[in-house]
Amino acid sequence: NLGAKIYQKYGQTVYGVLQENPYRLAEDISGVGFRIADEIASRIGIHTDSDYRIRSGMLYTLLQASGEGHIYLPKEELFSRASGLLGVDSSYMEKHLMDMVVDRKLILKETEDGAVVYPTRYYYLELNSARMLCELNILCPEDEEMMEKRINRIEKETGTRLDEMQKQAVAAAASHGLFILTGGPGTGKTTTTLGIISAYKQAGCQIILAAPTGRAAKRMSEATGMEAKTIHRLLEYKPPEGYQKNEEHPLEGDVLILDECSMIDIMLMYNLLKALPQQMSLILVGDIDQLPSVGAGNVLRDIIDSGCVPVV
Repeated sequence: NLGAKIYQKYGQTVYGVLQENPYRLAEDISGVGFRIADEIASRIGIHTDSDYRIRSGMLYTLLQASGEGHIYLPKEELFSRASGLLGVDSSYMEKHLMDMVVDRKLILKETEDGAVVYPTRYYYLELNSARMLCELNILCPEDEEMMEKRINRIEKETGTRLDEMQKQAVAAAASHGLFILTGGPGTGKTTTTLGIISAYKQAGCQIILAAPTGRAAKRMSEATGMEAKTIHRLLEYKPPEGYQKNEEHPLEGDVLILDECSMIDIMLMYNLLKALPQQMSLILVGDIDQLPSVGAGNVLRDIIDSGCVPVV
């Protein structure tokens, strides 16, 4: 099967590709990873310190790290992991790293803790997600007296007493385009979320509820009495085409409230933000000490740590 796939891709040039750089197979063909390409290369007689092998091995190391949840690796760690994989001294790698940066296969960033290396795709997922979050983080100031009246009405309607912190959260959520509500289990996130929903309902807003998993969406529905969807369903995900909701076909509504946000990875966050129309408010609810995302990225914790977004 793999042989047929390879031949379909390269046709008559297949022998040239195999003899010159079998590691191209790992990049071009799904189902051929670095290990298979490496086996082909060793049978053809390509040296262990070949340029192609070192580059392919470094890329493979970064993709393996993304399976562990990492969007990038510190440069020294990348070199030591790739050196162990390839059986080649890490001193060979600096030159190849620079070549791959020039070819835009990798992105090298200087941070306070030293240099880090991203696969290009993940770097831009993170960069564009940050840009879109900044565009959402607009202030829509609301009169304090008006807000107090709204909160009093919410308490009457729902029959719950909100404490100072919860009132602060409802007020902040109603006056920002992007807001985060966080706290451990039993700290009152659900009650506060109900208060936020009531505040937006009073303002006549159309509210959408979603969560990363079916179970979390079901819990959200039960707690609010409103329909909550999984994020994939909300974005109308259809393999293999992908997400039907995007910048051309955005979501419709005024406010999106997402629960269990610790489980959202960078890929899902990026696709979600692409589907948000400019005027929609986004409220993220979650606990950074709960389940982390399966995919790469630590989205909720990073947004909170950035200090750029109002958090209660």
